[in-house]
Amino acid sequence: MQSDQSLVIEFQQTTQKEGPYTILLKRHQQRVYYQIKRMLNNHMDADDVAQQVWIKVWNKLDGFKMESEFSTWLFRIAYNETLNFIQKQQKQAGFNESSENINFEDATTGTDHPKSTTIQIALEHAIKQLPEKQRFVFMLRYFEELNYEKIASITGTSVGGAKANFHQALRKMEEILKRD
Repeated sequence: MQSDQSLVIEFQQTTQKEGPYTILLKRHQQRVYYQIKRMLNNHMDADDVAQQVWIKVWNKLDGFKMESEFSTWLFRIAYNETLNFIQKQQKQAGFNESSENINFEDATTGTDHPKSTTIQIALEHAIKQLPEKQRFVFMLRYFEELNYEKIASITGTSVGGAKANFHQALRKMEEILKRD
């Protein structure tokens, strides 16, 4: 199996870009989608943002300098596109408080998730109440099991900042879960 790095090099050096791009897309598509969906809790919105991510990857992959892993670069794009989408929604809706009325059963179902339980629903509810950056750091660490260095690179913070965001998220979630 070709590494991500060799696929990126192949993409950059050939006129037949569809082949290496398609392999990268198939390899990372599901993880990118679920990461976005965890932030947005809506399939259609997550699908739209994921599509924007892959369009951006296509347009920018020729300029990728491989200063980080492809997956780190990809998650950084997904993170930025998701935040842009959230900000656009908040501006358009005047940050409608009805965004708290999420169907957590729908938000947590998928091919890689078991049927929702009371605990899982409570966890999703607590995650939704976190500030955006803490929520994203928590999800990268907890769900994707990324190390702090990679999270720092994706979110554009220091390793210490990533650790602080994760631990603050844990503390807030503990308080929320005790309250509920």
